[in-house]
Amino acid sequence: MSNQTFVSASEYAVKHKISKMQVTRLIKAGKLFAQRVGQSWMIPLDPGNINQIGFEKYTSIQKWNKLIQSKLNRKLKIEDSKDRELIYARLQSLGLPHERCFAFPCGDFPSLEQFKIAVGRIGFPYWISAVPDPQFPQLNRQSKLRIYDVRTGWEFINKLSDKKNYKIIISQYPDDPDFKGTVVVSRSGNGIAEFVTGDRHYIMTRGFTLTDPMLFNQQGIKRFSKTVPPGKQKKLFSLVRGIYGHLEFQHGLIEKKRFITFLDYNEEAGYLEIDKIWKDLVLYFVQKRKKEKKKLYGLPASPGKTSGRCFVVHHETVGLFEKIQNGDILIADTTTPEMTSMLGKASAIVTDLGGVLSHAAIVCRELKIPAVVGVTNATERLRSGDMVRVDADRGVIEIVDSD
Repeated sequence: MSNQTFVSASEYAVKHKISKMQVTRLIKAGKLFAQRVGQSWMIPLDPGNINQIGFEKYTSIQKWNKLIQSKLNRKLKIEDSKDRELIYARLQSLGLPHERCFAFPCGDFPSLEQFKIAVGRIGFPYWISAVPDPQFPQLNRQSKLRIYDVRTGWEFINKLSDKKNYKIIISQYPDDPDFKGTVVVSRSGNGIAEFVTGDRHYIMTRGFTLTDPMLFNQQGIKRFSKTVPPGKQKKLFSLVRGIYGHLEFQHGLIEKKRFITFLDYNEEAGYLEIDKIWKDLVLYFVQKRKKEKKKLYGLPASPGKTSGRCFVVHHETVGLFEKIQNGDILIADTTTPEMTSMLGKASAIVTDLGGVLSHAAIVCRELKIPAVVGVTNATERLRSGDMVRVDADRGVIEIVDSD
C-alpha cells in the first residue's frame, strides 16, 4: 500500500459522522475509493487520493430532468444545454477567474493532429466536455475529467455515438485540487456555499456525502463551513459578492498557481429560489437541539410539513422502488434519478446523506416536496411502516408510532 495512510471503514465513518453501513454502500457503489485488505475495506486518508482522474460522467441534473419529464410530465426550471465555451465567456464578463478552453464546433470534429495541438495549448491535466447539438435532444452531454495524456482524451471523443453532432470543448483542469464546491446566490443576495475536499465534486452534487454549508448575504458571512479554512471562504465571498447565480468552483494548481477558479455558471430560476431555505438554515444553526429518542435532525433542504408512513429504501435497492404508496415518506441513504417514479408518490423525503445544493435537493424544491437531508442515520433509526411527522422548515423528523 506504499506510503499512503489508510483508515478503516469504521474510522472513516467516525471522521465523517456517517454510519459504517453507509461507508460500505458508498464503496460498493463506486462512490468512495477503497482497497480490500483481508476482510476489511481500507480507505486513503489523504483526500487527494480520492480523485476524478479519467472519470467519465453524464450530468446528473440532466438525467433527473429527462426522467421527470417522461415519468411525471413535469419540466424543471434548469438549463437545457450546457456549453462550456459560452459559460466561460459569461464568467469572463462577470470578472470571475476561470479555466482556459479550446472548442471544436459541431460538424468540425478534430483530426488527431488538431486534437494534439489543442491539448498542447491547454496543457496537462485537462478535461473534455462533449456538448450535443440542441437539434438532437436524444443525445446527452458527456465529460471525461482530469486527463494526463493525449491518447485517453482522443479515445474518449472517438467513442461518442454521433460525434459529428457534438461540440468538443477541451479545458484546463486543476492539478492536486484542495477542494471543490457549489455556491448559489439568490437575486436578493442571500448565498449558500457547499464544499468537498479533494477532487470529489461529483460525490457532493449527487448527494453521496455530508456537507456543512457556508451562509452569507451581501453584508457578510453569517456562518462559516468547517470543511475548508475561513480564509478561503472569505476569498470566495469576495469573488461572488454582488453577483447572483448558480456557480461551481475549485481551488487547485493551474499554470503553477494555486487559486479559486470557476467552471460553471447559470441563472435559471430552479437553482436560485433559495431564500426560504437560506432563512431556515440560519435559524437551524442557531437553535439548540436536545437529543431525544423520538426525534431526528437534518438540514432543511426543501420547505414544508407533512405526516405519513415511512418507506425505507437504499439507492441500490431498485427492485423495491415501485412498492412505495401514495403519501408515503421516502427514507433513503440518498436519492438518485432512478428514484424519479417514487417522487410522484412521496409526500416528503428524508436522507442520510446529501446537502442542500445537491441535485436531488434542487429537484425536491422544484417539485415542492418537503425534504430533510444529511440526517446521517435515518435508514437505521426508521423502519418501513413507522409513522412520522416531518417539519422540513426546521429539519426535524418526529417518530409518532413505530411499526
